[in-house]
Amino acid sequence: MKYKEIDAMLHNFGHSFVSLMNYVDDQYIADLLRSLAMSTANKEVTINFNDGSVLPELACPPELAKSISYWQAWLPKHMSNHRIDPKALSSVLLRYRLTNVGPEVIVESIDDRGKHHKVFVHG
Repeated sequence: MKYKEIDAMLHNFGHSFVSLMNYVDDQYIADLLRSLAMSTANKEVTINFNDGSVLPELACPPELAKSISYWQAWLPKHMSNHRIDPKALSSVLLRYRLTNVGPEVIVESIDDRGKHHKVFVHG
């Protein structure tokens, strides 16, 4: 188990999720996240990859739900590729929020030692 790899793994996961390579049924997931964030009061959407939930509880577009399920299935392998035991992380949250300078993507998790990991990804 390589605890020092957790931040790099979270960064790579978040960067890939919001990249233009995440394209489902003729829809860029980054565009869906932007639209959803614009429709919320705090301009933020949070995805929990452990249970697939999206907050605030919005009408989740089917393309986003499909993408989340693909990425949930891939996450344990991605962790293993970084030499991280998938059981070592209690949750993986991706927060997409709109700011005055553009989108901000934050990926967070807590490991089995209780350490909070938080990485910023350029959206």
